[in-house]
Amino acid sequence: MPVVAVVASPEHESEGHPERPERVPAAYGALTDVLARRDAATPTWRLLDPGPVHEDAIARCHVPGYADSLAAACARGPGLVDPAPTYVTPGSWAAAQRAAGAVCAVVDSVLDGARWGFALVRPPGHHAEPERPMGFCLLANAAIAARHAQARGVGRVAIVDFDVHHGNGTEAVFREDATVFYASIHQAGIYPGTGAARDRGAGAGLGTTLNVPLPPGAGDEALLAALDEHVLPALRAHDPELVLVSAGYDGHERDPLAWLRYTGAGFHAATTRLAQLAADHAEGRVALVLEGGYDLHGLAEGVAASVRALEGLPDASAEEASAR
Repeated sequence: MPVVAVVASPEHESEGHPERPERVPAAYGALTDVLARRDAATPTWRLLDPGPVHEDAIARCHVPGYADSLAAACARGPGLVDPAPTYVTPGSWAAAQRAAGAVCAVVDSVLDGARWGFALVRPPGHHAEPERPMGFCLLANAAIAARHAQARGVGRVAIVDFDVHHGNGTEAVFREDATVFYASIHQAGIYPGTGAARDRGAGAGLGTTLNVPLPPGAGDEALLAALDEHVLPALRAHDPELVLVSAGYDGHERDPLAWLRYTGAGFHAATTRLAQLAADHAEGRVALVLEGGYDLHGLAEGVAASVRALEGLPDASAEEASAR
């Protein structure tokens, strides 16, 4: 049975900011609509009720004192902690702890046999660097979950990030670590300005970072080519025991913050490939973590497409065409 964790964090909000509480209900509504169609009389997924992340899990990815410093900044809120703008409120620290805790709980369930997991959480995490919050992100959710899995005995982890922005924070955590392969497909030349193709990691981790920047307007075909020609061959060589997906849907053609012009069909095909990678190498262990996605319709369409792929259902547009 799949597992889902939902952390909408209404207390973490800044009026007019694109990273807003309504994102999670939109995503969850899309997910439940797909799953409820399988069998309306029988629950087909389990909703988790996770607690806050443990301080030890934060310390595996962030520098000493980071949690205390961020908690203090939130307590002084509302205010900004970086010029993205990344905002905090007095409730933001608890929200960030719950979001990271939810991602770890989803990974726990997947490791314990859940068919797949999806953490619909905010604030997002892939821009949060070891020493600073950044890009709407407070804690490095996916990185924390990867380290949590390794603390449970998992060796090699793959993190695939298809958010429209490069996940500089996740990359920074694992830059010199050969056990976690971080692959990012993102739009070139936009925030945060990192993620060049030449950046392949460092030290022991040289070769286990892979960046595939795409030009504006690249579309679904370029996304899938990046996976097929670059990301998936590298990940097969890494032979991961767990596949984590930083699932950002701000590459959708409706999204106001960037211009990759993906569609639901693209997200469906990408998620299908990543689920197959997990089936081939990681005993099917795959978990998705919500990152960006700021147009609510586009976000919902992307989440629904990913869930349909995880469930082995055809893309919605193909299903509609066959019904005509």
